Amino acid sequence: MDVSVEMLFGTVTVLMALLLVFETAAYWHARNVLDDAAADGARVAAAFDGSCTDGIAEARAAVDRHAGSWADDVEIVCTDGPLVVVSIRATTPGVVGDGLGMRASVSESAPSER
Repeated sequence: MDVSVEMLFGTVTVLMALLLVFETAAYWHARNVLDDAAADGARVAAAFDGSCTDGIAEARAAVDRHAGSWADDVEIVCTDGPLVVVSIRATTPGVVGDGLGMRASVSESAPSER
């Protein structure tokens, strides 16, 4: 096989591996941002004078503050009870293109103070 063809396949393989690493890092970062937002929302909703409405608003504000424009299709659900649970689902950004992002889902809980 010609050396230039081997170089081409080697370069494409290395680039694909790098893109996979970058895509994984972007997903992990987005998941951490969503996890922190869910924890903030659960903390606010579980407070003595808090409600699920307050928790969802806090979680959405945290996503907007930390994620900015890259968090697409954000869905926030709060379940009230002795243990308040805030769940967030969103599409993470894709490194190559926004359409190539992955779907992240996180849940955080806090004991209700009521």
